[in-house]
Amino acid sequence: MATRTDVENFLEKLRGDLDRQLVDIPTLPDISVQALFIVQDDNSTIADLVNLISRDTALASRLVRQANSPAYRGLHRCSTIHSAVTRLGMERVRQVVLTHSMKEVFQTGNEAIRERMEQLWEHSLEVAILSYLLARKQRHLDPDIALLAGLVHDIGAVPILRRAEKVEVIYEDPRAVQAAIDAAHVAMGRAMLKSWNFDPEIVRAVGDHEKIRQDPGDSEPVSYTDILQAANVESYGATGHRLAAVDRHEIPAFRRLTGDPDRLTLDWDTDEAGLKHINQIFE
Repeated sequence: MATRTDVENFLEKLRGDLDRQLVDIPTLPDISVQALFIVQDDNSTIADLVNLISRDTALASRLVRQANSPAYRGLHRCSTIHSAVTRLGMERVRQVVLTHSMKEVFQTGNEAIRERMEQLWEHSLEVAILSYLLARKQRHLDPDIALLAGLVHDIGAVPILRRAEKVEVIYEDPRAVQAAIDAAHVAMGRAMLKSWNFDPEIVRAVGDHEKIRQDPGDSEPVSYTDILQAANVESYGATGHRLAAVDRHEIPAFRRLTGDPDRLTLDWDTDEAGLKHINQIFE
């Protein structure tokens, strides 16, 4: 069993390596990197993005389905990649590509941490769905950005798990692994998203998603940080996680989202369009 000193030593080396950029940060799938480059290049065209997406049959099919979803459906059905990209726009397509390829980042060939990585993905997926549904109630927020933020809110745990698998005393003790994740995953996630050139608003929300008692005041509009904080706490509601025991009256995000900390309204039964959209993204 790992001692507190073992965990502290592990974290000290991890933080030092992060400062020196020696941490093995997972790379985005190649198609995501290319999509980011195309969207950010002023000289790029829709044709460039269409040519890239056409190389991935699964992604192309998902993009066409999303363009025909209730959230974006027009007068005519999209049947080609070009018409789907035109309808969604390059920035929206970039988000679809990132969401589509994100699961690859959570993959591992190591049996010792595979179960933990799968649990991490399932939690991230749940927070993403909750974030999407919550953001649909805020006219000034983009639900798809909220969904992507939810999907990557704990992304910093991935390199920690991969580093832990190389330190026997840590990965053989689940409590030590969790202590390391709790202490360092936010800073690690912020560094990863910056290196991937994610939108600053997503980086900011991920960086603040565990600061659940910060209160920007009711004069400030609801933000993606509020969405992530509430979705993350909500996802742990029926578990033994430390956040499940937090009094929601002490979490300003719940008040800011609903006005009633005891009631987080999620239209699981009535938001048919939103749920169909989510199913088309992840099916």
